[in-house]
Amino acid sequence: MLDYYKELLYYVQRMVGDKDQAKDVIQETYSRAIEVNTRTHINNQRAYLYKMARNIVIDEVNKNKRISKLEYEENSHIIPQEQQPEEILINENQEELLMNIIKTLPSRSQQAFILYTIDGLSRKEIALKMGITSNAVEKHITRATIKIQKKLGEVE
Repeated sequence: MLDYYKELLYYVQRMVGDKDQAKDVIQETYSRAIEVNTRTHINNQRAYLYKMARNIVIDEVNKNKRISKLEYEENSHIIPQEQQPEEILINENQEELLMNIIKTLPSRSQQAFILYTIDGLSRKEIALKMGITSNAVEKHITRATIKIQKKLGEVE
């Protein structure tokens, strides 16, 4: 978790406008995160720390009015949108859901789908690898895609 200290400090400092207050918030963030991590495993520590630090800053502003400056600058922050903690969590959850759905496919469809979409093999290469015709590969990929889309639709 300590790998994120400097970037987290910068993030909080930009919100509160004071390095000492930012250090206090970071200390509270790490204290809470360590306590939670002893009870349950935190999958994405970076995202968890950012979210918790942001919540602590908001709590401090609401409770004590101790922090005089709170700039909400997430859109102009140096971290690109796809690397924002919330986006990382969403993407990880979507990938996990997709992989769980792929695991439920029949083995041949699963193999063809993975070789095509993840490994990037052509239909001919898959046919040679699996010992089947290109048409059979096409059917396996199509069936897998339809089942995945159906299950994703059920989840939403």
